[in-house]
Amino acid sequence: MARTKSTAKRHSIVSYTLLLLVVLADLLQSSSSALHSEASKDRWSLDSRRRGLSGLRGNPKRQQIIPNCGEMGSRSQCSQDPKCRWCKSEALDDMCFSKAEAWRLPQQVFVCD
Repeated sequence: MARTKSTAKRHSIVSYTLLLLVVLADLLQSSSSALHSEASKDRWSLDSRRRGLSGLRGNPKRQQIIPNCGEMGSRSQCSQDPKCRWCKSEALDDMCFSKAEAWRLPQQVFVCD
């Protein structure tokens, strides 16, 4: 009788251990696939940015039409372009953003002109 209780206890411990290993393996696999998915998104966005920039290099008129507000380092430069907004922050550096970007910034952090 004592032997069967001991054997049952061992089987129970082995079962729980195997279950724990299966759950951990599943968690690792799902986190790995999430990381892979995020890396492919980053790669895609980088490729699209490269394509956009290569299109700008060949056409100087297009460079003037599409400003990169983030490259403007002063409030006066930023305010000269109607598509850009100068945003101030107490926590971060003041920066120039496009209208669309400025609209999405958290109001608790940035105040835009």
